[in-house]
Amino acid sequence: MHDEVAGWRLMIPAGYDVLWTAVVLLLLGLTVAALLVWARRRESASSALAHLVLILVVPVLGPAAYLAGAVLDRRSARGRADDPVEG
Repeated sequence: MHDEVAGWRLMIPAGYDVLWTAVVLLLLGLTVAALLVWARRRESASSALAHLVLILVVPVLGPAAYLAGAVLDRRSARGRADDPVEG
C-alpha cells in the first residue's frame, strides 16, 4: 500500500514546474497577442521591422510595451475622431 502512494506522488508535478509552465504559457500568449496586433497594423516598413524586433528580441517587456503603445495609439486616434472639426 505504501508503494501505491509513492507512485501517486510521482504523478504530481512539483510546484516550481507548474509555476514555470504558467510563466512560459503567459509569455507565449503575450508574444502571440503582440504579433497578431502587429500583423494587423499599417506601419511603414522600417517601423514595422523595428517593432517586430522589439517583440521578438526583448522577451517580456517587448510585447508588453508594443501592446501598451498600440492601445495608446488607438485611444488617441479615437479621441481625434471624436473631436469636432472647427473651421
